[in-house]
Amino acid sequence: MQSASNRVAHNHIHDLYYTAVSVGWTWGYRESPCHDNVIEFNHLHDIGLGLLSDMGAVYTLGPQPGTVVRNNLIHDVTSFTYGGWGLYTDEGSTGIVLENNIVYGCKSAGFHQHYGKENVIRNNVFALNLENQLMRSRDEAHTSFWFTNNVVLFNSGNLLGSTWKNDRFVADANIYWDTRTGSDLARMNFSGATLEQWRARGHDTNSIFADPLFVDAAKSDFRLQPGSPAAKLGIKPINLSTVGLRARAQRD
Repeated sequence: MQSASNRVAHNHIHDLYYTAVSVGWTWGYRESPCHDNVIEFNHLHDIGLGLLSDMGAVYTLGPQPGTVVRNNLIHDVTSFTYGGWGLYTDEGSTGIVLENNIVYGCKSAGFHQHYGKENVIRNNVFALNLENQLMRSRDEAHTSFWFTNNVVLFNSGNLLGSTWKNDRFVADANIYWDTRTGSDLARMNFSGATLEQWRARGHDTNSIFADPLFVDAAKSDFRLQPGSPAAKLGIKPINLSTVGLRARAQRD
């Protein structure tokens, strides 16, 4: 809710009807008491269960400088209608770093920013989400976020959902792979733009469109195999071997 310097770590949260971890409760850009919260190494899954809407496994609201969401394993977020998102930076979310998370199997998108400012989304895996992989729902005059060094694998729905019109965001050095189109880049669709048009607007000029070579994506094993093109972009392997509950002797 409305507090700072908390650490939410090594939890296993699952089978509930709404958001798993909610951080902040200030709508828009008004001053918030939330800052420097860390959400890490949690296993969050089977959220929503098709009953409620407008949710995320990790949900943030309002300005939160110093807050980090990292090394979480997130999957199977299912809303009744709209809003089954993995990582959800809602109204006014600002100054948040989301990194080293694996997000898959969510209904609406792996990542959604309603509106916010200067968030960093880097070195994540977004895979096999259903309707969209990434969503951005409001054009604003400032930079919405930096989306870099991420791996996006999908076989249904859209790569980008909602609005990406005003180009006030940074997307580059990512890997994208749509198993339906494969290496036929002429069939790639960036919210209505071709790859050529997208790059002419300044986005993903250094990104790669290739199979990221996961060990076994069909079985939710998103470790990168040797020879993955991710290494060319400096994308680091995500080690989630310690995610979730730990033995009491291992707790710090």
